[in-house]
Amino acid sequence: MEFRSSVETGLKPVSTTGDNFMFNPHSLLFDFDGVLCYDRFYRATLEKIYPEVYAWIQENIFGDRQELVGQWMRGKINSAEINHIIAKNTAINGALLERLFVKSVRLMKIDQELRDYIAGLKKRVGKIGLVTDNMDVFSKITVKNHSLNKLFDVIINSADYGYLKKDQKGKLFDIALAKMGEEINNTLLVDDSLKVTNLYQDKGGKAFLYQNFQDFRWFLDNALQGPYITTSI
Repeated sequence: MEFRSSVETGLKPVSTTGDNFMFNPHSLLFDFDGVLCYDRFYRATLEKIYPEVYAWIQENIFGDRQELVGQWMRGKINSAEINHIIAKNTAINGALLERLFVKSVRLMKIDQELRDYIAGLKKRVGKIGLVTDNMDVFSKITVKNHSLNKLFDVIINSADYGYLKKDQKGKLFDIALAKMGEEINNTLLVDDSLKVTNLYQDKGGKAFLYQNFQDFRWFLDNALQGPYITTSI
């Protein structure tokens, strides 16, 4: 069962079926990019000082095809190899680019309001996990930089396992749930991807399609008061 935001329904987040249902999640899974973080690699250190390099990266690394991004997030290539490709195709020095890249990752900001809310949820639910399609630097830098290992009981990064959330029928979620000791039907996934939320529902879980903190907080605060939420469209 997927829950849509007020942007889509004109109402508060509600069940797509319009039925009454029993729902009080025991454990939660969160996405990172598009939920907890909206920032981007290279932006803080390149966008203003090296705009041509930044533009090349956006078009050729993170553009429509995203072949390199897919390999990067599956751990097939690493950040050093990506930066070598960028330096080779632009005028920037490779060593300088590497330093600026690492600095940009450390400067990435997360949604502090949501982070604080998640911290408060630790007293209200069983366990809280993070499953993200991400790069090697997420595990090497971002987790420690934002103390995510203290916020989440389990952290699963696609680059560490070799496949994305949608690969192998959502195997990353199976890994996360096993580490949490949780059954999928007792969990709620919070993700900004419709394809991923649909996949999670097909596997037997529940999902909230995230678009903003206010709608999510309204929904979950009501859900945790359970055991029933009455919804109608």
